[in-house]
Amino acid sequence: MRALRVGAVAWLVALAAARAAGAGVGEPLYVVDSPTAGLLEHGEYHLQARIGPESSILTSVRVGIGGVAQVGLAFGVQRLFERGDVDVNDRVGLRVRVRLIEEGAGPALAVGFDGQGTGRWDAARARYARKSRGFYAVLSRNWRAVAGEVSLHGGASWSTENDDGRGRADVFAAVDWGPLRGLSVRVDWAGGFNDDAPGGPYGRGRTWLDAAVRVRYGAGLTLMLTFRDLTGNHAADPRVWRELEVAFVDLF
Repeated sequence: MRALRVGAVAWLVALAAARAAGAGVGEPLYVVDSPTAGLLEHGEYHLQARIGPESSILTSVRVGIGGVAQVGLAFGVQRLFERGDVDVNDRVGLRVRVRLIEEGAGPALAVGFDGQGTGRWDAARARYARKSRGFYAVLSRNWRAVAGEVSLHGGASWSTENDDGRGRADVFAAVDWGPLRGLSVRVDWAGGFNDDAPGGPYGRGRTWLDAAVRVRYGAGLTLMLTFRDLTGNHAADPRVWRELEVAFVDLF
C-alpha cells in the first residue's frame, strides 16, 4: 500500500509538471531497461544517471553515429553515501546498437549489445543481480493517436552472463505511452527465462515487470521515477524498489 501511495503522489506531480514541459519526446532509446530500435541522431549525446537503493548510482553515456548506429558505456557503484567502503562494479558496460530497417509500413529493426545489467555485480557468480541483456534484436513501432503517442517494442536477447548455469536466452516487451506532451508512462516486461532456476538469490520464475513515469523539462532534460520488480521476482528481497533517473540529451 505504501508503494501505491508513493506512486499516486509521483503521478500527480509528474502530471502537473508535464503541463509546463517543453517539446514532445522523440522516439525512445529504451523503455525502462528494454532497448528499442530508436537511435540518437549523428552528433547527439545522451547522459544518464540512475539513483536507487543501497545508495547505488549507475551512470551512462551514449553517442549517435551517422544516424544509423550509437555506442555507449555504463558504470555503477553501490553504497556511495553510506559508511564504509564503496562497492564498485567490476565491469564497465559496453552498449552498441545498429538500426537495420527504418520504420515505415512495418516496424523498425535494430540489433545491438548491452553489457550493463541491473543492481550490484556478483563476482562469485559473474553476473549482475538482473543479468545484462547481452546480444539482442528488437522491433519497434510508433503511433500517434488522439490518446497520445504510443510505441511498442519487443525482442529477444542472449546474455553473456551464464556462470550460474541458469541460461542465456530471454525475450522482452515494452510499451511507452505519452498521453500528454512531455509526459510518458512506461511498462517493461522480461521473461526472465535465463534466471528462473529454483534456489539462489535472484529470479525465482515470476518474470520481471517494471513501470515508470517520465517527465521532460525543456529541450533535453528528463526525469523518470521507476518502480521495479512489481512481480516480486527477486528471491532475496521481493519488495518493490524505487529508482530515480536523470537524463540529458544534446548535440556536440
